[in-house]
Amino acid sequence: MGLTQRKEGLSTSSVKPVSLSKSPGVPTNNDFSWKVRQILKATGGRLYGGTKEVEFKGISIDSRTLKKGDLFLALAGDNFDGHDFIEEALSSGAAGLVLSKLRRSDIEVPVIKVADTLTALGQLAAYRRQLMPDLGVVALTGSSGKTTVKEVCSHILMEEFQVLKTEGNFNNLVGLPLTLLKLDKCHELAVLEMGMNHSGEIRKMTGIADPDIACIHNIQEAHLAGFGTIEGVGSAKEELFEGCSATARFCINLDDERVRSIARKYPQRQVSYGRHRKAEVRAKHVRNLGEEGMAFTLHIGGEKRRVHLKFLGEHSISNALAAAAIAYVAGLRIDQIAIRLGQCLPFFRRFQLERVRGLRIANDCYNANPSSMFAALDTLYFLKADRKSVAVLGDMMELGGATDHAHLRLGEKVACLGFDFLIAVGDFSGKTVQGALNGGMSMKQVCFTDSSGEALARLINLYRTGEIAAGDWILVKGSRGMKMETIVEGFQEQLTAALGITNYE
Repeated sequence: MGLTQRKEGLSTSSVKPVSLSKSPGVPTNNDFSWKVRQILKATGGRLYGGTKEVEFKGISIDSRTLKKGDLFLALAGDNFDGHDFIEEALSSGAAGLVLSKLRRSDIEVPVIKVADTLTALGQLAAYRRQLMPDLGVVALTGSSGKTTVKEVCSHILMEEFQVLKTEGNFNNLVGLPLTLLKLDKCHELAVLEMGMNHSGEIRKMTGIADPDIACIHNIQEAHLAGFGTIEGVGSAKEELFEGCSATARFCINLDDERVRSIARKYPQRQVSYGRHRKAEVRAKHVRNLGEEGMAFTLHIGGEKRRVHLKFLGEHSISNALAAAAIAYVAGLRIDQIAIRLGQCLPFFRRFQLERVRGLRIANDCYNANPSSMFAALDTLYFLKADRKSVAVLGDMMELGGATDHAHLRLGEKVACLGFDFLIAVGDFSGKTVQGALNGGMSMKQVCFTDSSGEALARLINLYRTGEIAAGDWILVKGSRGMKMETIVEGFQEQLTAALGITNYE
């Protein structure tokens, strides 16, 4: 009996988790090699040369990493065209091609022509997913925290299931299909992250993934350049729920008013989470333990367990609850969830604490939007206590018409929290500094530049002049495109070299 069948008849008043484990005796899938006839069936393409029984070991979109016997699919992007690398793919051993442009007719391997290769990639991934009716698929999206939720959720689930998860930033219309194409007959569960830059992306990804469990974690001011308003962002996120089957289960963040409002439209079974008093997966008695993380009592149904979370800041509670709710719907018990939440460690460049000669650096360089910036500033404000603090902040990108106002608010927030210094980096750094000055900081406390090197020099100078010292705090954060990690790395390296420091501690 497949997952979809097992979900029928579940009650929302008494939450009965979905079992994702495979039923005994269910035949496993074949070995997932591809035949031409399957490619044709999935894509509706037209075959030029070869036979329908030719077999491929895998599917590749990169001629540099393609393995002998793979099918090469030529994607066309804004800055490249895979059709320009057909010869390289053939030289690397491509056993077939999927193209939207036929530039020559003398290719000896099978060529499958399709209208659009990006669409074909999604069709192939959807076909692979459909070959595994017993596979459980978790799909999650949100304006911030979704990568952390994905990682924590996967950690909780991996001891019970063979889990395939989104790696890195493979959360778009290229990355999500490539993730699903890695499915093997051993996999029981896929945890997929969905990002977006414009309307329709999540709808297409949902159609490809066919989720069994769906979560919109939050709706905040992010990607406004593509959507104009936060309502536009919400509509784009809602595409996840819109595209789910009637038997899918939804995890709903009751602490987010926009998510609550969207969820009311849908009849699917729902499990709520948050600090809201009506949440089914709830955090109570929250304690901020400073550098030791957060502690709270996890309530699920009528049971409760104490959790020590090693992530920093109040916002980490929401991420943990989202992962807990997904795991609960997937069938795990509260004991399993609580123990594994406590085992998770902060992820790379997500408010990751580093130390250089006694200085504490909060490396939060993975990405940024107004909500995540404010959360990071609040977290560092709590941690620093009576020590000095420096905010090194890069631009928040893709905010469209809200950009200037968002950066002004950011600077005002820095000033309101009493940061001693602000170093703003990027095209909108002047607005951030203007906001800080409006909030009461002095010209001696702030600087702005469009150069990471200049920002680094200013930070080094604060240490050299004794304006910051061991025990003080530095927050480094900005949008992914700002590459703020270069400032963290440069600070560590230059302090070591220029000041004769032999270790970071």
